Amino acid sequence: MSFFKRLTNWLAGTSAPVAHNEAQAMAGAMPNYEPTEVPMVGDERTPAKSKKTSTKHTKASLSKMTKKQLEALGRKEFNIELDKRKTKARLVTELLSTLTEAR
Repeated sequence: MSFFKRLTNWLAGTSAPVAHNEAQAMAGAMPNYEPTEVPMVGDERTPAKSKKTSTKHTKASLSKMTKKQLEALGRKEFNIELDKRKTKARLVTELLSTLTEAR
């Protein structure tokens, strides 16, 4: 398909022919980039079992994290919202105090 034919198809809003194999692609049809659905074998849609590991958070382990990681940890594990505008040391102390209250 020539450049001008593609351009007029695009401007007119009509779709270009789609290539389903190599022979059609060589003839000028556009390649098909649509994802194909992968068939499921059996009933494998059960969610993976999550392992509940009790991670102990210490001041040293929390200090190694970034402020963004501390905020995400607070949301995920402790269900609290931390203010990233505060210093990192302040965020660590808030998380540790929440941790001791949760025990």
